[in-house]
Amino acid sequence: MAGFDLRELEFQSDGVTDSLTSSMAPALFHENLKREVATAGREGRELTLVSITVQPDNFLSCGEFQESLIALAFHLEKGLRGGDFFARISDCGFWILLRTDEEKAKGVIDRLDLPRRNELSIKLAARKLSDYAQWITRVDQLHFN
Repeated sequence: MAGFDLRELEFQSDGVTDSLTSSMAPALFHENLKREVATAGREGRELTLVSITVQPDNFLSCGEFQESLIALAFHLEKGLRGGDFFARISDCGFWILLRTDEEKAKGVIDRLDLPRRNELSIKLAARKLSDYAQWITRVDQLHFN
């Protein structure tokens, strides 16, 4: 159990950026994701969504937890390649769109050195033949459970 109340955590945006992490706002992420799904479908390209959740139990204060979210967003911003994008989707985590299949996405996660961080829960979901709604439902279940 976290040493603080998650309701203390800032989670709001101006429709463009998350006010805490300066990452893309969720609504903008979904707009970009829909465009990417359409383009990938025409080009026969695979896409993978990565759900990263920071486990609040590892932090004693809300400030410490917020610093971890900010640092992770900065790390993702610097480490992702062109065309890939991410947003803070929940109080505790991010979704990353990678323009690759699930196997190569694992390589990206390794390159970003994320598996080494014990406070993170990382889950992947390739789009494969799913339509947008089915894919988002699957990723929601992974992220929020």
